[in-house]
Amino acid sequence: MDVLGHVELSTTFSDGTSARTINIRYIVVNATSSYNLLLGRPSMNRLGAVSSTRYIKMKLPFLDGGVIPIKSN
Repeated sequence: MDVLGHVELSTTFSDGTSARTINIRYIVVNATSSYNLLLGRPSMNRLGAVSSTRYIKMKLPFLDGGVIPIKSN
């Protein structure tokens, strides 16, 4: 795996009705993978997110007190 560099992007997490946006610094690599990105613990902690590998879902708190569920496809 070759590391090509870093890029900081404003990333939005949304369920279609509610959304949260944070800046994330991504490491860009040249590698064959079935994933588009791997979200690390620092970003998950900043979002206050909880993930479930069994259900392929992530939930994060919305600023109004609600919860934003994110489901993978």
